[in-house]
Parts: sequence; structure tokens; C-alpha cells
Amino acid sequence: TDYSVIADPETTELDQFLLQYKQKSLAVKVGRQLITMDNHRFVGHVGWRQDRQTFDGVTFAFQPIEDLTLDYGYITKRNRIFAEAKDIDSNDHLLNAAYQTTLGKITAYGYLLEVDNDTDNGLDTFGIRFNGGTSIGEQKISYQLEYAQQDADNAVMSYAADYLLAELSSSFSGIGMKVGYELLGSDGGNYGFSTPLATLHKFNGWADLFLNTPQDGIESTFIGAKGDAAGYQWQIDYYDFQAEDSSRDLGSELDLEVAKDINQNITVILR
Repeated sequence: TDYSVIADPETTELDQFLLQYKQKSLAVKVGRQLITMDNHRFVGHVGWRQDRQTFDGVTFAFQPIEDLTLDYGYITKRNRIFAEAKDIDSNDHLLNAAYQTTLGKITAYGYLLEVDNDTDNGLDTFGIRFNGGTSIGEQKISYQLEYAQQDADNAVMSYAADYLLAELSSSFSGIGMKVGYELLGSDGGNYGFSTPLATLHKFNGWADLFLNTPQDGIESTFIGAKGDAAGYQWQIDYYDFQAEDSSRDLGSELDLEVAKDINQNITVILR
């Protein structure tokens, strides 16, 4: 219990099996499939793991005009990263609408999740996201802003919590820099904002100590840098963690990575 779980159990599992119909403005997929939305914070494939996450269901992608995309998915099973023993029967609805503007993409979404086990366990999240980039002279700047509210129900009571993300990134002399703040809120210290379909390894540090949000929430302030040197790619990220609804200091984390492309097919990574 002193260490976080390394979630790569021994398993053999069918990754994807689906039928697809596609025309100019519409794509429909039925079966076991990969689903990702936006930056994977709410819906992702957890591609870092040996047994990545896929879903059984039907998805529709519709593009009525050039800059507008409408996505809907109905999920009956979550094929998680822990092999078949931990897969979950579900009754999930994923709605995502994105519009591309000259300054960036505006996305509105609703993720209505429910484990299909004859109990009250609805988890409904509605949010809006804006991400894009601009230039100041020759300097390119990228940004992300996102807000969501979540309502969680069980047989005893209901909870509500907020989500907030603000991130700014740019590059200087070939070195990419980023700084940001992420809030996974709390409801009076009794419930922490949850993202059960996310690529969680991508957020709040590679040690995976916050796969489940603490009941008093978590505030993450982070700064990072990445670049190339002598044929090696490197990355450094630092996180400071604080509880949102209490005075708890949840610590800090320093992540380091060095990667080297050996040839077109092989990359060695030290993380």
C-alpha cells in the first residue's frame, strides 16, 4: 500500500471488432471500438498501458458544415485496462459538439455515465472547452480553458463538484514551455470530481497517485519544459498538489523523461 498500482495484468483480450459506415459528412461505428474525445481528460484509450481501454457500443460522427462536428456515443460496456475481470457493463451516453473558429475550437459536451448494476449511480458531467493558439509577432502561443460541473447520484444522496483547467504554452529557442492550473473540485469534503473514462496517466503526474480524486478534491499547479538535445528528446514536468476543500498539502511530483529514436520502428524511453 506504500506504492501506486502498476496496472498491467497478464491478459489476452480482443482490442477492437466493429463495423463502420462512412460517407462525406457521417460516420457510424458499431461494435468494440476506440473512443477518444478532446484531450482525453473525460474519454480516452489509456494508450500507455499494455491492454488499452476500448468500448462496446455505437458512435455517430456528423459534420453538417465545415467547421462544426457533432459526436454521439452509446456505450454498453467499458473494456478497461485491467483485463476482462474488471470490465464494466454500462449505460453511457457521450455527447460532444465542437466548432472551429479563427482563434480556436469551442467544444460543449455532456457525458452521462451509469454502471449497469441496478443501483442509483448516475454520473453526469456538462462542460465547455476552448483551446487554440495565436501569434504575437513571431512568438506562437497555445492555450486551453475548460470548465465543467458534475452531478453524482447514489442510493443515499447526491453530490456536485466543479472542474477547471487553464493552461498556457509556448516555445523559446527550441524549448517548449507550459504552465497551468487544474481543479478537480469537492463537495464539502465528501466527494471528489471523477473522470472514470479518462486517460488518467496523462494527468497529475506519471506516478498515478491520483487516479481517484480525493474526497476533498485536488488543485494541481504545474510547469513543464521539453526539447531536443544531441538527438535525444527530453521532458521535465513539476506538479504541486493541494486539497481543494481542506488545508491538506498533497505533496509534489517531478517527472523526467529522455527518449531516443533508434530507427523508424524502435524508440527507447527512460521515464
